[in-house]
Amino acid sequence: MLSLVLIGVFCAVILSSAFVIYATQGIDASLDMEALVSRQGRTTKLYYKDTDGNDIEMEDERLYGSENRIWISLEDIPIHVQNAFVAIEDERFWDHKGVDWYSSTLGIVNSALSTGKVRGGSTITQQLIKNLTGEAGRYLNRKYNEMISAMNMEKYYEKDDILEAYLNTIYLSHNCYGVQTAAETYFGKDVSELNLAECAAIAGITQYPGKYDPLWQPEENKKRQEVCLGMMLEQEVITQEQYDEAVAYELIFTNSEK
Repeated sequence: MLSLVLIGVFCAVILSSAFVIYATQGIDASLDMEALVSRQGRTTKLYYKDTDGNDIEMEDERLYGSENRIWISLEDIPIHVQNAFVAIEDERFWDHKGVDWYSSTLGIVNSALSTGKVRGGSTITQQLIKNLTGEAGRYLNRKYNEMISAMNMEKYYEKDDILEAYLNTIYLSHNCYGVQTAAETYFGKDVSELNLAECAAIAGITQYPGKYDPLWQPEENKKRQEVCLGMMLEQEVITQEQYDEAVAYELIFTNSEK
């Protein structure tokens, strides 16, 4: 009981301190999202002109470094993709100011009781900061800085801008960075062509890319996809009919190794 009380007090101090600093000192933005985004590796497509003068992309001739990424604007990303990621990663994304205090507190308490590291509770904004800066550590001091940075980011950037950057930087296994390359890799189509079932399958990769990789672990990916669809139904962004159809839909992955 004493340990639980001490952990609770510690968490309260961490969270209240972050709030007080944020509210009273008006922290200057320490992250320039545009600059960080511009440093993200992107894939170059190579084209040739056919006899009619049309630009045709050359097959298997894309150039990229360590990250295979095709950046697309939020308006070109289907609403089902957006809703799927929000549902499974940060259901209060549209309402919080960068930090979900309820989830963060639970994450800190649960982690402190086990390993002393912070797991869970990260909002999409916090995850974006981790993706852009490479600060992937889970220790409490890094978590604290991440929370402060997330509140800063949401003071200076719109939710749409944050979500767009997140959906283009999230790692989705098989060297896929962002939803466009994931759609092409796993389904052989543009992200705009994905149906609800496929959107949820891609969103389901996020938590543990290796475990939920559609090509290596299709059964595990299917389980996670159904979890995502269930959360979308619970949050009322899809109907029962849409849920039933998506669950019953047979996912066909390209280049499956199974």
